[in-house]
Amino acid sequence: MDHFQEKSKFFLAHGSDGYKIIAAYEEACGIEYQDRYTRWYGDLNMFEAASDESITYEKLRSRYDAGLKFLGIVPDQVRESCLEYSSSELAEHIRTQLALFEENPEYVPTPVLKMDAFELTKDMLVVDRDMEVDCDIGQEITAYLEVWFDVDKKFGLRINDEDDTWLNLYAKYNPFEDTLRLECEISRNDSLDYFDYVPTAAESQLIKDMITERIQSEYGQTPQEFCNDSCDEAQEMGELV
Repeated sequence: MDHFQEKSKFFLAHGSDGYKIIAAYEEACGIEYQDRYTRWYGDLNMFEAASDESITYEKLRSRYDAGLKFLGIVPDQVRESCLEYSSSELAEHIRTQLALFEENPEYVPTPVLKMDAFELTKDMLVVDRDMEVDCDIGQEITAYLEVWFDVDKKFGLRINDEDDTWLNLYAKYNPFEDTLRLECEISRNDSLDYFDYVPTAAESQLIKDMITERIQSEYGQTPQEFCNDSCDEAQEMGELV
């Protein structure tokens, strides 16, 4: 496959927005002009691949994936991000998040999209009765949240019109430290994509209260008691095996 086909393959998969993400990543990392895979074509008002014949689809994809990582987004949020921000603004976000990641390799980049079109309310969520406790930690409850709201509008996605595509929302609640994080999973027949959503203070308290109410109604326990009992049961089962 020649270099024209390689670049065409990337463009067909990710479009001009894909090149914009790469350009932002290259700017953020201070990659020298001659070593960049993208060029700005003002007459077309878009980014395209550089003429370098050594550029392959895999090389383009590598920088694209790195750009997504430090923008804190998944492919379904690329279009919204590129409409909302210029390449320089995307680069500034990547630069900031990259610096924080270099200080702490466990740091999770903050999403560039301001996903706060509306706040979640109690009528938009249902806490599933079946919950799991991470017994390696012993303090984190994973609860599946059934969603009854427009996920495209809330999370900057474009999946509502896709067949066999849906979003799974998981709450990770630590009742001992009173922390909550939300993990989003975009599920398709042939792929899974993940991103984190940082809830507002009100959303966080709402979901923690809903999980607490669900545990109390289903098991007659506090979240702390539920964690301790779940881990005790897991340990007993392990000993029996």
